[in-house]
Amino acid sequence: MGILYADVPDAARLTQEKLIKRGAFLDMATDLTDHVAVREIWKKRKKVFDGGDDWRFFAQVDHNHSAGAVGLYETDVSAINETTIQLEVQPRHVNAHYTFDVREKSFQKGGVAVANLIQTKYVGMMTSFYEMLERFLWTKPVDSSDERQPYGIEYWVTKGAAESAPGAFTGLDPTGFPLGRAGKKSGDYPRWANYASPYLAVSKEDLVRKMRTGHRLTAFRSPISHAQPDLGAMGNGIYTNNSVLMTMEEILEDQNMNLGNDMDSKGGRVMFKGSPVIYVPYLNNDTENPIYMLDWKWLTIGCLSGWENNLSKPYQLGDMHLVNRVDLDATLQMVCTDLRRQSVFHVAP
Repeated sequence: MGILYADVPDAARLTQEKLIKRGAFLDMATDLTDHVAVREIWKKRKKVFDGGDDWRFFAQVDHNHSAGAVGLYETDVSAINETTIQLEVQPRHVNAHYTFDVREKSFQKGGVAVANLIQTKYVGMMTSFYEMLERFLWTKPVDSSDERQPYGIEYWVTKGAAESAPGAFTGLDPTGFPLGRAGKKSGDYPRWANYASPYLAVSKEDLVRKMRTGHRLTAFRSPISHAQPDLGAMGNGIYTNNSVLMTMEEILEDQNMNLGNDMDSKGGRVMFKGSPVIYVPYLNNDTENPIYMLDWKWLTIGCLSGWENNLSKPYQLGDMHLVNRVDLDATLQMVCTDLRRQSVFHVAP
């Protein structure tokens, strides 16, 4: 059974919508064994924003210092102190696509062949999209002149620069962004900074102790109940690479003597303060062996309403009349509304 030329775009559209499960194939399109940022952020923690060129939020970076002891009949002293800053980020646009020529042999062989062909092309496009997102969400643009790449974890949660000040809110402005994160410099607003601590060894005496301290010092609670710019349900995540996680597993094995016959009894079971430590293949590229402790209530990937995952119908390319193209478009940006809830630990420079 063949397929008519006029029916090709409809066949492609229906195939990608239903993803017919015929003719399995092995997907070896990427070197990453897992796409953690895609799973943890894109698939689980998206927040939809309404329209607008910029996404804005506010932070109170100081109190007004008006409290003090007074005497009877004392003259009032008043001062106007600006304590609130406005922060903003600009959404970015990403695209992936696939093409097909209606003369391809698979289109002359009926439904099964059409489904298999479109499915491989669709999977190839989605893999490219997720591979790009994984890189974007863990890194940052080179500098502020790049107005295309979305911000990522490396933009929002920066590493402390000096071993002389371990365990402090030294996660300052990202390199290449002289105006700071979301348009405000940490040098101007010291509380607009994340917690960062360098470490020398993955050990209970060094890294684990610093993680305990960081966990305590980032557990802020406002003394006044009021609406806050939180971005989702409460939830913490701890992320690191293979080198760090392997040593953590060995530490866990050392303090649990009853291992039985399993040579890797603690593989995939490392936890800290009740949160699993998750292996991130992409972080194997980072020679500073980071451990990110992220509070997802204040950190998310924002998407423009209607453009979270916009898949087009097949359309004809103007200069190639027998070639059709399908586009996947998204408008997104990573947003963090409270840097002081975020931590990173890394090998001391």
